[in-house]
Amino acid sequence: MAGPTLNVMGDKTTHDKSLQAILTGNADWIGDHMPGGKLYGAPKHATITHGTIKSIDSSKALAEPGVKAVITYKEAPTLFSPTILYWGQAVAAIVADDWYTALRAVNLVTVTYDVLPAVVDADEGLKPNSVLSGKRADNNIATSTFVRGNVTDGFKAAEVTLETTQPWTTSHQHAPIEPYEGLAWWVGDNCYAYQSTQNLHGTKGALVNYLKWPQDKVHVYARYTGGGHGARLSQWESGVAALCSKAVGGTPVYFRETKKHNMLFHIRQHEHRSVYKMGAKKDGTLTAVDVQYFTNGTGAGAGTVFTKTWVVPNVNWSGQGVYVNVPDRGAWRCVSDPPQAVNMSTAFDKMAEKLGMNPYDFRKKNLMPVDMPDQDSPFRIWGSKEVNECFETVATQSGYTTKWHAPGTKTLPDGRLHGIGIHCHTDSHGSVSGASMAGLILMQPDGTCLVNCGSGRPHNAPSEMCHFVAEELGLKYDDVMVGAWGETDATLNSGYNGGSAFTGAAGSSFVMAARDARARVFAAAITKTGFSNIAGITVDDLTAKNSVITYTKDPTKTLTFAQAMSGTPPIAGFGNGWAAAGNTTGINKGGLQRPLYGKPVGTAVNAQSACASVAEVAVDPETGEVEILGHWNAVGTGRIVFYQGVMLQMGSGTELQVAQALFYGDIYDPATGAVIGTQYTESQLPTTMDCVPSRYNLYPVEGDDYSAPHGAHGIGEPVVGSYACILTAIYNATGKWVDPDHGACNPDRVLKALGKA
Repeated sequence: MAGPTLNVMGDKTTHDKSLQAILTGNADWIGDHMPGGKLYGAPKHATITHGTIKSIDSSKALAEPGVKAVITYKEAPTLFSPTILYWGQAVAAIVADDWYTALRAVNLVTVTYDVLPAVVDADEGLKPNSVLSGKRADNNIATSTFVRGNVTDGFKAAEVTLETTQPWTTSHQHAPIEPYEGLAWWVGDNCYAYQSTQNLHGTKGALVNYLKWPQDKVHVYARYTGGGHGARLSQWESGVAALCSKAVGGTPVYFRETKKHNMLFHIRQHEHRSVYKMGAKKDGTLTAVDVQYFTNGTGAGAGTVFTKTWVVPNVNWSGQGVYVNVPDRGAWRCVSDPPQAVNMSTAFDKMAEKLGMNPYDFRKKNLMPVDMPDQDSPFRIWGSKEVNECFETVATQSGYTTKWHAPGTKTLPDGRLHGIGIHCHTDSHGSVSGASMAGLILMQPDGTCLVNCGSGRPHNAPSEMCHFVAEELGLKYDDVMVGAWGETDATLNSGYNGGSAFTGAAGSSFVMAARDARARVFAAAITKTGFSNIAGITVDDLTAKNSVITYTKDPTKTLTFAQAMSGTPPIAGFGNGWAAAGNTTGINKGGLQRPLYGKPVGTAVNAQSACASVAEVAVDPETGEVEILGHWNAVGTGRIVFYQGVMLQMGSGTELQVAQALFYGDIYDPATGAVIGTQYTESQLPTTMDCVPSRYNLYPVEGDDYSAPHGAHGIGEPVVGSYACILTAIYNATGKWVDPDHGACNPDRVLKALGKA
């Protein structure tokens, strides 16, 4: 659906406002601050899998020259716990004059434990008589259910049924370039802290809770970050740094983990396993799906990837999230959607094969129509549903239907096996949820504008808000700059950089802020020479574009923003955002911003992004090596805000699809639950040599989300969610399903599937 003409948003020539700082080496990380004026903190980690601390002896560490303090759960009960739930859990922090002294002193802290039985394996944790991990009060399992229709009747109506078990997907560390780190100091009773974070104002809230301190005495800053992939939502490091600083009289303390600590002990992606039972008519129409779903380290949810993508009248979704004694699981990029998608897509290819259908045709048969409401209460429509166009785009651009063949039947001239796989889903991310968020902009006397963005990261996010503000105000993009960012004292909470929610949440806030400022600027403009002599002129008679304000009844009469602001008292624009599902407060009540499918403005709707992908592979049957010959990736963007940012997200997301499918994975010592090796065993991190951008084909599918600010919703999550296409392509090549076994489809596992290892 074509939307209104936009002047700034979607422009392919605009650049990231932080580009100059990055290119000139001035993009600062936390560790760059206060050189020579700070102490250093390092964590001490547990060497048992489950138990309680009996005692901690810090005397040898404190006797070491240069060591200033040791804090434990006794001094910091909100940050450390005497209960150990996994190997490598942090139990203390050591503060010293320099980083190496702190690391050396870690080994001088002696901890004695009461060891308890532990369970490391997720399948063991699911058993009724399993050892209790201690992560839940009375059991290891959190359950969830979702029911639509009646699956018993649905299976009775089926002419073809399939039952299949999908093995555990990959678990892996987020592996950012920058360590997890925090820096804090005290001035009197005021705490100042830097946190490498995707959630600036959330960090302040966490620090207030950690310290039990008044909000007006906690001041938080965020700077550039070296990657996050969802794991920069933690506020723990700055909390430890703050309490360490307090222990040494307020001196700044820089607390960080080593890259080894990051890889072995820090938060990781969770694995999924499922048992699918599917029923369909002979023409491929699904009649019923029953899913038993299992996750490791998180709740199993309600299968949004499945339930919001396909027309299935009868669904039973039974979820079990198991919590065992391994490092905590958490939000990796796109969170649960990539592993859900792998389980679903594998089951769909198996069902297509049983029906004798091309996987493309089977998916197309059951894909929800664009204008179909949600099949579940409250039966909302979508502000924009782009999965269908994404699906057709990758199928057409890749030539999927002409390249597809029966599994294991095509050999390339060099002896390798050829395969192609396809996937699509409506993602659970890309929401418009800004009802509790706010934006602040400052008009300058020369007619330019500063955007004060309460963002935790500068890359793309503040630049994206500059696009929204320029579009709404009618300014040139070059006349809108990033003002304060990464400072809780100078910004309002614009939301966090995650869940593809920032575009909708912060975007709606800054659109409202720009709307507020525009009304004030226009009110000033009609008092200036050129407009003031026009009888009966009102602000409603004005419009703006390219930094020029025009009288709509006589377009020859214009003023620049600089002329309108000359001599005008300072103007600040403020706005609260809105939610697609509707607001309870605020000027804008949320929901649809324009009528759609006969629904009026304000109707509560769904807002989600979508993705689709195709991978074409060559598999060497002698070595198990997989080469990606072509990769087609489409994402539903709504209206594009920042084109270069979209393409950057999609390119990096495609590389992460490859990483999840072919490289990432954890291996644990079954006796201790410890991750084996800082660079993994049988798995590794991909490098630029493993990625061939010339083979990546990126398609931003531009829709128009009628619930979103200027039609735009987030896209950062779903670009990584479609790695299922690589796994199904390997099956199409070999005729064998590779069991990732908590890891990747690496050569050893491919050879094992072929019966050669």
